[in-house]
Amino acid sequence: MQLPGLSDLTPLGQGGFATVYRARQVQLNRDVAVKIDNRVLQTERDRRRFLREAHAAARLSGHPHVVSVHDAAFTPQGTPYLVMELCAGGSLADVVRRDGPLPAERVRQLGVQLADALAAAHAEGVLHRDIKPGNILLDRYGTAKLADFGLAALLDSEGSSTVTRDALSPSYAPPEAFAMAAPTPTADVYALAATLYDLLAGKPPRPVPWPIDSFDHLGEVLRSPVPPVPGVPRELHDVLVRALDPDVGRRTASAARLRDDLSRLVMAPDGPTLPTQAPAQAPAQALRPVGPPVHGSGYVRPPTRKPWSLVIGAAALATVVAIGTWWWATRNDATAGPSSDAAAGPSSGATAGTVLPPPSLEECATGYCVAEPTCYRGIVSIGGQAASARRVGNCSEDHYWEAFSGGWLSGPIPDVDNDELLKAPEVVGVCTADAMKANTRPTVDTSGWKFTAVGFTDGEETYFHCLAGPVGVGETTTSAFGGS
Repeated sequence: MQLPGLSDLTPLGQGGFATVYRARQVQLNRDVAVKIDNRVLQTERDRRRFLREAHAAARLSGHPHVVSVHDAAFTPQGTPYLVMELCAGGSLADVVRRDGPLPAERVRQLGVQLADALAAAHAEGVLHRDIKPGNILLDRYGTAKLADFGLAALLDSEGSSTVTRDALSPSYAPPEAFAMAAPTPTADVYALAATLYDLLAGKPPRPVPWPIDSFDHLGEVLRSPVPPVPGVPRELHDVLVRALDPDVGRRTASAARLRDDLSRLVMAPDGPTLPTQAPAQAPAQALRPVGPPVHGSGYVRPPTRKPWSLVIGAAALATVVAIGTWWWATRNDATAGPSSDAAAGPSSGATAGTVLPPPSLEECATGYCVAEPTCYRGIVSIGGQAASARRVGNCSEDHYWEAFSGGWLSGPIPDVDNDELLKAPEVVGVCTADAMKANTRPTVDTSGWKFTAVGFTDGEETYFHCLAGPVGVGETTTSAFGGS
C-alpha cells in the first residue's frame, strides 16, 4: 500500500469496514495512524460529504480530548482514509478489561473532559455516533481522547438518509437508534453516559443480548431501569441515569449540560453510596447501541472481543429495522407516566419576566426571528413521538429546511409529528406565511415555500423553530433567512 507522504505502513488490525495502519509521516518524521475504509464512495456527493465531515473533525483537533485528524483523502482504488494522531496507550475498554472498573472520581473527571469534547464537536455540527469505551483512547501521556470523529459521513453513503444503518453497537446505543432514527446530539449524550457507566461497573447499563432472543425481550431490556453500581455515590448515579433516559424528551439535553452536571458534583470519599440492589422504578422508555472494533487512533482491540460487538452487517440490518418498527409501534404499552419535571409546570423559558429569546433566535418585529442562518438536514417523524431535526454546521452544507422564526413552549414537547406541532396553540400564530415573508432576505423569493415546526429542549426549557423549504427542489446550500 502506497499513500502520498506516508511510508512504512504496517497493519495494526482490521474491523468490519476498515483497516488501521501504523505509518511514518515523511515530512514531519512522526508516527501516525491511518484508517482506511474498505468501501468505495460511489458518487461525488458522497466524497464531498466525507471530506466536509473530515474537515469539521479536523477543526476539533485542538481540543485536548479529541484524537487529532491530520489529513483526509482517497486511495487510488477510491476508498476514503484518515491520517490521525497515533495513541499508543490503548483504549479505556482495554484498561477496564485489564484492571477492572475505575474509581468513581476518576470516571467523573473523564466524564467532564469527554463531555466538553463532545460539546465542542456538536458546536461544530459534528456528531460522533459511536461513543463507547473502545473509542476512547489514551495517548502516551495517559490523556483520554475521543476517537473516530470524521467517519460519520461514511454511514450516510448513497445519500438517501442520515440514519446510521451500517453500525449498531447494541449495548451503548439509545433506543431510538433501533428504530433507525436520524443521529442526534442527544444520542451521543446517551452513548457517553453508557460509556461512563461501563467504566464504573465493568459492563454497560443495559446489556443488549445479540443476536436477540425475542422482540419482547429486547423491549424489556431497552425499558429496564439502570441498576446502581455498589460503592458509587448516588449523585453520580443520578446524573448518569438522567443522561440514559430512554425518552429523548427527558434525557439530558446536551453534552454541555452533562459536562456541567458532572462538574458540579462534590463526592466525599466516605459520602453516601448506592445500595447493592436497585430500587423499584417505573419502566423506562428508550435506549441505544455501540460500534466497530478498529479504533481511529490506530490501537486495535485484542481479538478476544465477543463476536456480537463487531459492526453489524447488512444481513442484520433488516432484523434491526424490523425490531425498531415493532418496538416503536408497541412501546407506549409500557411507557411510564409523566416525569416530575414535566408535571412541574411550564418551561422556565416561557415564564413571566423572561427576556432571553430561545436558542438561535432574537427579538424582532414579528416576535422571535433567527439570529443567523440556521439550517436542518432533515426531519425525523415517528408515530407517537415528537418530531426531531438534525441541524447542519452551517447553511452552506446540504439541507432541506431553514429556520425563520420560533418561540418558547410552556411545557414538554408534544408527542406529535412536525405538521401536528404546527397546529399547537403556541405555534400556530408564529409559524405563518406572513412571518416567513417578513423574515425573508430581500433578494430571495420564498413565496410557495412550505413550512412546518419542530420542538427542541434546552436544559429544562422547551422551544420550537419554524422551518421552511422550497417545494420540489431537494437539498440546497443557500439560506433565505437570518444575517447576510
